[in-house]
Amino acid sequence: MKKNDRSLFIIVCAVFFMTLPVGLSSSADEVTIFGTVNDYYQIETDDGEVYEIGDNEQGDELIEHMGERVEVTGTVEEDEDGVKVIMVMSFVVIEEASQEDAEDFYEELF
Repeated sequence: MKKNDRSLFIIVCAVFFMTLPVGLSSSADEVTIFGTVNDYYQIETDDGEVYEIGDNEQGDELIEHMGERVEVTGTVEEDEDGVKVIMVMSFVVIEEASQEDAEDFYEELF
C-alpha cells in the first residue's frame, strides 16, 4: 500500500511541474496597448496594428466605447488565421485634450 501512495505522490508532483511552465508562459503574453475602438469590435493602434476584442465581460464593456481612444491591458493570442485577439483584463478611456485646452497650454508656455 505504501508503494501505491508513493507512486501517486510522484505522479501528482510530475503533473504539477509539467503544467507550471504553461501558467507562466501565458502571463508573458500580457500587454498594454493604446488605440481606438472601431465599429468592427476591434482596437486599432496608432501604428496600424488591429486587435479583435475577445468575448468576455471586460471586452463587452469595452465595445461600448466605439470611436474613443483607450488604454487596454490583456492577454493576446493569435487565431489560426493570424488574427490577434486581446482578452481584455482592464481598460481606461483616454480623454483627448480639446482645442481650447491645447491653446491655453501653448499660451502658458510663451
